[in-house]
Amino acid sequence: MDKIVMMSSLFQVTTDYLLKDKQEEQTEKVVYYREVRPWHFEKKSRHTLFGLPIYHICFQGMRESGGRFRMKMAPAKGILAVGVRATGVVSIGVFARGLVAIGAAAMGMISIGAASLGILALGAFAAGIIAGGNLSVGIVAFGNLAVGMYAIGNCAVANKIALGNYAHGHIAIGNTVSGMKEILLKDANFTDMDPEAVRSMILQEFPKTWPMIQKLFTMW
Repeated sequence: MDKIVMMSSLFQVTTDYLLKDKQEEQTEKVVYYREVRPWHFEKKSRHTLFGLPIYHICFQGMRESGGRFRMKMAPAKGILAVGVRATGVVSIGVFARGLVAIGAAAMGMISIGAASLGILALGAFAAGIIAGGNLSVGIVAFGNLAVGMYAIGNCAVANKIALGNYAHGHIAIGNTVSGMKEILLKDANFTDMDPEAVRSMILQEFPKTWPMIQKLFTMW
């Protein structure tokens, strides 16, 4: 065995090569390394209001050698907040919360985003007192699918008044209607609506309906 080890060293081969008829194939292990560099951008106002900076802009992430970039959930907090996760009076970010919130997911008194929640909510998916979007849920709802106390949309479902191509509600106004009181319209744009007849029906069924709501359903 000592001589085999010496021969292995002399000829620079493995002992298996000397002892076996066939040489085993050796797979070379390749290790790939990726360079990852942190990336950070932040601007913050020196002046504050109610303990918050006037503005705070914050973005953080990791940049890889191949050009791929990954964002981190770095928070931005200020009167005006801009970042991936923004919280402020006015907030703009992927996730935004504030009095006015704009983002992919937004929550605030006035919110605009792909998914939004607020008193006034606008987005693909919106929920609020007044909601507008492809799918909207609210007291007053506008959208392709609108559900609320008052609803206007392609498909409108309402507790009180619904206006749409398909309308279902106590008062249903549209091309296809289902309700206690129905007004059937032939035109898809509701141009054949009789505003006075609609207003009269609304006041007959719901005498305390706000003038703004009456106007909303008779403006077509």
